[in-house]
Amino acid sequence: MVFLASDVRPPRGGGDDALLRLVGETGAEGVHFGGGCDLELFARLAGTALRVGVGVPSLALPLPERPLPAGRRLPRLSAHARDEREAAIALASRGLEAAATVAARFAVLDFGEVTLATRPGELDRAFARREMDEDEPGSLLLASAVAERRARGDALSDACRWSLERLVRGAERAGLTLALPVGATPWQVPSPREARDLAEAFKGAPVGLVWDPGRLSALAALGLAISDERLRALAGAAVLALDNDAVGVRAGFLSGLGERDARVAALAPGASAPHIVTGGPAASDAEVAAAVRLARGE
Repeated sequence: MVFLASDVRPPRGGGDDALLRLVGETGAEGVHFGGGCDLELFARLAGTALRVGVGVPSLALPLPERPLPAGRRLPRLSAHARDEREAAIALASRGLEAAATVAARFAVLDFGEVTLATRPGELDRAFARREMDEDEPGSLLLASAVAERRARGDALSDACRWSLERLVRGAERAGLTLALPVGATPWQVPSPREARDLAEAFKGAPVGLVWDPGRLSALAALGLAISDERLRALAGAAVLALDNDAVGVRAGFLSGLGERDARVAALAPGASAPHIVTGGPAASDAEVAAAVRLARGE
């Protein structure tokens, strides 16, 4: 099955039908509510989707209650501060309750960005200037970010586990699976190893992994090692695929408009895992339709 993410046509309000129209035109089986959405908008558009025969099988969590003011960000499920984690859990729990009313099956968790001394934009610029060889600025920036991220790895994993523990029961009541994307950069959490450990810790609970070829290709572009064995294991264990491409070290481009690492492109999750087609809003309807066909293997 293929779902179309709201990121490709972010809703502007309850009367905006561009997203639902495109779902119907591409033949996607449902809509994934993520980018450009909030809980208030979800309540309106999800009901509209069901009335016109479009399924609502998945959503990203946490979503804000309403559009965030400029300069504000969501609380993070991976935050060090307990009160911030609790605020993120409260939002995610409200999202689970809303998802249950439309019989959604998956909630893709966003644990939030990891704040490091090195900012991701600095590395992006160094990568674009091809300054990533040994002792060049990009290599030194990446080494610093990786070292700081490793030093904080246990604390971040504990925060993610703490949040998951408090969301699992709500997911069980709602009949949803909590899907964990893997991080591709030091600023994302959980890393592939951390995601695997979390899935193992919650074995038997409604928690699974996401296959994300865009992020995994960005990870490869950065030279952050992941073995063939771990890649195969991740693909085999994934309950959901987030179909997108990478351009250099940036993921999130519509499939067919970017690139994928050869090792990643050679793998795919099992046939039972639905695919969410995602990307930016600048793509044409024809490009979105082509990405949906690619997700189907056509």
